[in-house]
Amino acid sequence: MSTTMFVAYSELTRVLPWSLRALGYAFGTADRGAHLVATGAALDPAILDEIRQAGPRPSHGFRYRKSNGLTMLDAAGVSFLETGPAAIDALAAHAGGAKWEMCRISSATELSLVPATLVGAMDYNLSSIGIIARDGTFDWLLAEPDPRGVLYSGRGRDALAALLGEDTAVLQSIDAAGLTPGCALLMVSTRRPELKASGHVAVRPWEKIAVAHQKGIPLSRETLDALYALEMLTWAPTSERSRSQAGFTVAPAPSS
Repeated sequence: MSTTMFVAYSELTRVLPWSLRALGYAFGTADRGAHLVATGAALDPAILDEIRQAGPRPSHGFRYRKSNGLTMLDAAGVSFLETGPAAIDALAAHAGGAKWEMCRISSATELSLVPATLVGAMDYNLSSIGIIARDGTFDWLLAEPDPRGVLYSGRGRDALAALLGEDTAVLQSIDAAGLTPGCALLMVSTRRPELKASGHVAVRPWEKIAVAHQKGIPLSRETLDALYALEMLTWAPTSERSRSQAGFTVAPAPSS
């Protein structure tokens, strides 16, 4: 039976930049991704198991284009920890008025980071929606940056329609995005939708993060060891030349 450990939020943000660097992510991406993963783990600790099993970053980048108001990003196997925040940045730069800016992301890994990505959109004071397409339906999240921040979640068009009330334009935009299973859709807006929030599942992300700071985040010993092992790969060069340059060789004894 696996032993359950607890890791502090601050410890994750210390270790994860180097763990993600070991997977091939650039330092800036890894540093930002560490906070994204820690936030995601505060909401759902199972995300750390996904990161433990994540593969190396592909050597190629992702591609994007825009058509009819929809940004389409082909991640080509690059993790959502890189593509999600990049998409939010691009959408935030164009957000304004009553329009919802949208980005469809295909072929990204670690889609479980969508909730944490929406929490990041709160830093721009934006309302945001995240959609993950499934066979015949979709999971959705809606984040509102009110003074305390709130994140709603559910499944299916009817449940989202009930939350949005009369705001049918959002649903029409989702329908027009051409989602296929495994795709994600990010939407942001500067306006606040009039929500019919009664009865919907909602969490306060900042409260979850505060608990993660105070009590830690539960994870298995195997996952914790794997994250530290990745960190050590970053810090401990393996080739003899690299080890020598990094000072990992023993200096010869002085001759008498």
